[in-house]
Amino acid sequence: QNAQYGFKYDGTPIIEGWVARRWDPAVAQRFHKLLEKLAGQFDGKIEGINLPETAVDFPNRKGLLPEDFSNSYYLSAIQNNMLVLKTNFKKSISLQYANFMPGDSKEDLKAVYDYARKIKMGMGGPDIKVYRKAQMENSYPLIRDISGMVKTGVAVQDGNADTINPMTNKKVTITDIFNFAKNYLQLDYIFWGNQEPFYSGEVLPLLILLKK
Repeated sequence: QNAQYGFKYDGTPIIEGWVARRWDPAVAQRFHKLLEKLAGQFDGKIEGINLPETAVDFPNRKGLLPEDFSNSYYLSAIQNNMLVLKTNFKKSISLQYANFMPGDSKEDLKAVYDYARKIKMGMGGPDIKVYRKAQMENSYPLIRDISGMVKTGVAVQDGNADTINPMTNKKVTITDIFNFAKNYLQLDYIFWGNQEPFYSGEVLPLLILLKK
């Protein structure tokens, strides 16, 4: 694994988490074996399985960027993981979460979605942030465009219900999130988080109402 970094106000780097070395051939080999084993036990018994989001925080600064890392290696690794998952899970739905790529490369992100279209693999990502600028300039249009060709699903994660809806300049509602997911993103799946008080107070009542 490698550290991911953010920065203090004075520019000092700080570790903000860790990420698996997906671009490392040795790690990829072991990960692919794991996926094969999981498929042998669970394919067709679970609704679906997803690969983690593509976003990683590696500042292009000496000592912070892994020496063996490159954007092209990373893109290839993501695509290889997608193919292995899709090939082995023949009955359950396979999804790749793709939101951002290193260096904020929109070209590489589009390449991930183009590859998903080629191998007919589902796509999605973390966070339904209603009309959030960063996502609207990256993954959201790509998810919308591929909807109907492959299965799509996005997770409503902790914090998503605390954001501002730029269309209303008010705090987003659970109904805002649902309508955005259904009407703009055109998702097949919404993965609802259980953050309180939103889950009991707004999510469950909405789901009960929709079920009627």
